[in-house]
Amino acid sequence: MPDTYSTQTYSRQEKFVSVAEEIWCLAERQGSATALAFACGQITFQDLVTRASVLANKFRNALARDRDIIAIATNDPAHLIIAALAAWRSGCAYLPVDPIGPALRLQHMLAEAGVKLIATSEESSSSLPSGPCNQVIIDGPNSKEDFHSQPAEWGIRPDDIAYVIYTSGSTGLSKGVAVTHANLKHLVKWHTAAFAVSPQDRGTQFASLTFDATVLESWPLLAAGASLYLPDRSITLAPERLRDYLVAQQITLAFAATPLAEHLIRLDWPASTRLRYLLTGADTLHSFAPPSLPFRLVNNYGPTECTVLATSGIVPAHGETLTPSIGSATPGTRVFLLDDDLRPVAEGERGQICVAGDGVAAGYIGRPDLTGERFVAIPSLTSSRVYLTGDLGRQLPNGEFEFCGRLDDQIKLRGYRIEPGEITAALRSHPAITAAAVTTIGEGAAKQLAAYVVPNGAITADDLRTYLESRIPPYMVPNHFIRLSELPVTSNGKINRAALPLPNPSNSLEQPGSLSELETEVQVEVASILSSLLEGQPIGLHDNFFRIGGHSLLAAQIMSRIRSTFQVDLPLRTVFESPSVAALSQQIETRILSELTSVAAAGGAA
Repeated sequence: MPDTYSTQTYSRQEKFVSVAEEIWCLAERQGSATALAFACGQITFQDLVTRASVLANKFRNALARDRDIIAIATNDPAHLIIAALAAWRSGCAYLPVDPIGPALRLQHMLAEAGVKLIATSEESSSSLPSGPCNQVIIDGPNSKEDFHSQPAEWGIRPDDIAYVIYTSGSTGLSKGVAVTHANLKHLVKWHTAAFAVSPQDRGTQFASLTFDATVLESWPLLAAGASLYLPDRSITLAPERLRDYLVAQQITLAFAATPLAEHLIRLDWPASTRLRYLLTGADTLHSFAPPSLPFRLVNNYGPTECTVLATSGIVPAHGETLTPSIGSATPGTRVFLLDDDLRPVAEGERGQICVAGDGVAAGYIGRPDLTGERFVAIPSLTSSRVYLTGDLGRQLPNGEFEFCGRLDDQIKLRGYRIEPGEITAALRSHPAITAAAVTTIGEGAAKQLAAYVVPNGAITADDLRTYLESRIPPYMVPNHFIRLSELPVTSNGKINRAALPLPNPSNSLEQPGSLSELETEVQVEVASILSSLLEGQPIGLHDNFFRIGGHSLLAAQIMSRIRSTFQVDLPLRTVFESPSVAALSQQIETRILSELTSVAAAGGAA
């Protein structure tokens, strides 16, 4: 990245041109160029803004008003981009939500954000909870009124909200971060200059659509006139397949959450690779860049409250610290390391990472109390607001920053920021639970959530999982549930996390099936494969792999070992559709029988 790049604070004497307006201008200059590319086709820039304009009219016809927040409930990234542009064209902000997420969490977000209108797909419409919100179908039929021309003036102001992203909350309720158009413009300007993005570039979008990395993947590329490629979900779950996709589609810029990036950089890359930069972030990066890597690895740090990121840096082949740094502050951003009294720490000491500058968001939707606590004024340091991240860091001799963990109990797991308090609150709302605590066990890719509960009656892990799945997202549901008679506490009455035991058969609420249930050789082999990926944890015939500690990044390894053991190829989705030993063995046996039948038929015909 060029060191000479500098940003310029927006002057109120200048006309503010939003990211959305830039994309509309691009459609006039390069309308036939590809904006979005996916397996079944592509959308040009002209087609993109036309679809967004039509949808914006639908929003207006559904009584959307300036500065409303429009929820977008879809799992289709093309739909999200079109609907977000439509929201901006109609003078509104957008809020991405999971259409199949927990209903109670979704209802909380819609109510707190004051959402009156939900944009969704025909497929997702029926899964949304009933309520006072109007629905507009993104891919629905159009009427004559939907093709009315848009006003020439946009009217977007720099301080208007561009989007809202909900993150986990320590009090048990998720909180919505409101990011302005000026914040977004700052991110786009930095990204475009830092990575020399041009219309010849090709980027990707495969982060979860409710995760703020989607903002980094999408808008800087589209605003620069580059093409955005949208791979099938199954490709992104297998590092080898994703590498092959990036090479085949000649992708030049990509973002991958830290766990996936660490898999990608360990792979062999062909000489035909056109990838220039692989950006990563959202968790602690443990690996330096291999010397043979044909592209540059960029480590980024920043909470949603700082418009995706606040620091960034090229990862070298080796460094002075055990793990790579999180880089230095991006232009237009200032990073302070402060003590408990919000005073700068001494050189080389650890302090809370506090961020000021053009990327600091407006605050939390509907939460002025929390906004006041986390977005503060420190006149002795800067005239702008400072966001208190709750993260610890220290500055290295070269000026870059080292991430040193959290001040509180917040967890970063496979790219997600998780407040254990939200999970704990959900657990304690169950009538059979008296007390609860949540923490992690394991390190790196093996890190998992563990819930410690004090029950007042009979309860199983499956009971609690089912209960939690209706209240929190899947990535927040613990892998382990441990029964305790009481939670250990320190002398000052706080939970003593160091005294929490590891899960074992005597304290676990799991009811795993017995290995003696395994009846066939295939089942025995499959159980062995799954157990080895769970670090030797026994797995019964009907245990759900993902409920007892497995996660999506292990799916590709399961398929690879099945291929090696049984010489059969199964699609990656098989693991998710058949996540138990019994179901997966049935799929393997069916495929083996099918192939034997085909061979026999071919022999008979000969």
